[in-house]
Amino acid sequence: MTGALKRIKGGRVLVLVAKLSVIFTSALGLLLALGAILVHRVREHDAALGLTTSKVDSLSLRSLASFEELTRSHDTFVHVFAVQFPLALTFYASIYVFKQTFAIPGSAMLNVLAGAFLPSLLAFPLVCVLTSCGASCCYLLSKRLASEAIVHSLSEQLLPGKLDILRSKIENARAQGQLLFVLLFLRIFPFTPNWFLNLASPWLSIPLKLFAPSVGLGLLPYNLITVQAGAMLSSLRNPSELLDLRTMGWLALLAIGMLLPIVLKNRAKTQILKKE
Repeated sequence: MTGALKRIKGGRVLVLVAKLSVIFTSALGLLLALGAILVHRVREHDAALGLTTSKVDSLSLRSLASFEELTRSHDTFVHVFAVQFPLALTFYASIYVFKQTFAIPGSAMLNVLAGAFLPSLLAFPLVCVLTSCGASCCYLLSKRLASEAIVHSLSEQLLPGKLDILRSKIENARAQGQLLFVLLFLRIFPFTPNWFLNLASPWLSIPLKLFAPSVGLGLLPYNLITVQAGAMLSSLRNPSELLDLRTMGWLALLAIGMLLPIVLKNRAKTQILKKE
């Protein structure tokens, strides 16, 4: 009986991996096609100007691999956005959502990129929307393709005991009518793995209508800091300056501040009960 259950579980995992592979490959193919179109149009523009070599040819995947590479390629990125702004913006947004959907690290670098090469009035709200959209796509992938057993097994392998702790917090918050506050707190607190929250939320009975805004609002401080860092790209020397001890301290204070409404609400309830 146990062997049969293991085979069934193993079969479900294989089906999940197969479906994810198809979705990932298809999305990556569309992303690469969009990138190829962008590069082609920039080359055409540069050729029309009489340039023998296009500026875009100096870019590669390494251009986004580190802060130093991003700084080195600053002028080239500025040129690409200047020449093909709508298409470059679409390509950037697609990369962001793709990365968030499949829980790929790199949010800080993409936020810096937005701050460096997009108008300040556009960069910050755009990043906030893309963060929420990408996390919601990850949420939906987990909900539609995975199962609670698979997510729990993955959690136990990567973050032992975390899912049960998170489940307890969510259930307590729901019972006390404080679910949104707790979701915001989990996002603002700088040591919470966002990919873990995205994958686990569907199986903690967190509705998408609360999940999506909690991501957008909860990550406002982090997005603001990294986008502003991008706007000051030329003056930063090291990526560690993005989240130094002072910045981390402010984020921690913001997270604590999100708990104040809960504390005040609990005190009010206690006083009411005492009066009764």
